[in-house]
Amino acid sequence: MTPAALRTFLRRSEEMSISGTEGHWALMPPELARKIRPRVAQIADSYVTLLETSDSLRMNRVIGLGHRGEATKETIDEIIAFFRAARLRRFSILLCPGPQFETITAWLESRGFRPGPGHSLLARDARLPIPRAATPLRIARARREDGPAMVGILERCFAIPASRRSWTLASASAARYENFLAFDGKKAVGVGSLRVEGDLGWLGGAATLTRWRRRGGQRALISARLRSAARGEAQWAWVETAVQEPGRPGGSRRNLLAMGFEEVCVKPSWTWARG
Repeated sequence: MTPAALRTFLRRSEEMSISGTEGHWALMPPELARKIRPRVAQIADSYVTLLETSDSLRMNRVIGLGHRGEATKETIDEIIAFFRAARLRRFSILLCPGPQFETITAWLESRGFRPGPGHSLLARDARLPIPRAATPLRIARARREDGPAMVGILERCFAIPASRRSWTLASASAARYENFLAFDGKKAVGVGSLRVEGDLGWLGGAATLTRWRRRGGQRALISARLRSAARGEAQWAWVETAVQEPGRPGGSRRNLLAMGFEEVCVKPSWTWARG
């Protein structure tokens, strides 16, 4: 990408991340919402999610801050006040590269936020040839009745509490996602999701049960999603994965790089914790 194209891509992928997060939280079933008390807010150009009954940084998170250049010092204070009002002891800001990146970084440092590794943003041209992904597993588009199998894989791989199963199932069956499964015989052992908005395709929700890893299943699931994105209007495919750290598994990153993705940037995570 040219520098101008990269700036546009980063802004639009962040907008897609916000719309996806907003849609995901809107799918929370009312009965579950009454128990775990979710709250969401749009503060300046950021999107904020909060669970009063959880201290998870994935649940209590801010995304999109400054991606349209609308953040101010007061925005940071308003975000802090939002979480303090819910008596939460910590939350995170996943900071996207954008027109205010350095400025916001200084504001966060001055308010005692601690930096963390964050996410790696990878992208590839969806129109380029897709590498072959050999696997003994069978790859198929998920059907509505496959929802429980998908949820079971995600719960085991990401330690999602069983109490949130109804939310995970609602998300897995949402029409905006196209889901694919890897099968060993009749048993679903891997999953991956695709969402397309305009000319961007997002890949997420990827997981493989431990026993069936290193069989090429995830690369085949990436391939299936890329082919589906390319059949539509997607020109770019993108995905976020954990930043590689020494001593931690890097299978997701290796699979993505092998399938033609390249790292575009790193989105650092900043944590606020009340003493």
